Amino acid sequence: MKDSDALDLRYLRDRQEILDLALRYARAADRRDYALFEAIFTADARVSGHRGDPDTTPPYFALEGRNAIVASMRALERFDSTLHVVSNQLVEIDGDGATGETYCTAHHIHREDGRAMDHTMAIRYQDLLVRTNGRWRFQQRRLAIDWERHAPLREDAPPAARRRADPDTRRQ
Repeated sequence: MKDSDALDLRYLRDRQEILDLALRYARAADRRDYALFEAIFTADARVSGHRGDPDTTPPYFALEGRNAIVASMRALERFDSTLHVVSNQLVEIDGDGATGETYCTAHHIHREDGRAMDHTMAIRYQDLLVRTNGRWRFQQRRLAIDWERHAPLREDAPPAARRRADPDTRRQ
């Protein structure tokens, strides 16, 4: 194998591992898997949220350190369920560091006055990533919300969390 082939394979493997990292973040959020959140951030990681472009809008929240980030994710428990759908991703890799942007549509299902509601957000995560101990991790994650929508769900379609909890509605 030529050196250039090995570099190409390394680049492709790194791209896949970084995509998998974004998918793990979505899975951790939707399953409330706090141990997984802990595994995907560096100890000194930073996360901030912005309503618009992070370069031009101040953060509406900012967290420093893996422990603070993991603790903040417990706020998701207020929802009946969530679904983070990861889509486009573009990354630039430079050795053991990378920058990237990942698109996500996030659904947050909850009840208002007994009615099922979906708070949907179009998110772009702008990331700084580092490879530590052979694994890619988030060092910085800036969440840019491009738009939001808050709308009722069909009344005959209860949130997935309620379907899973009710044995009479489980599929055989």
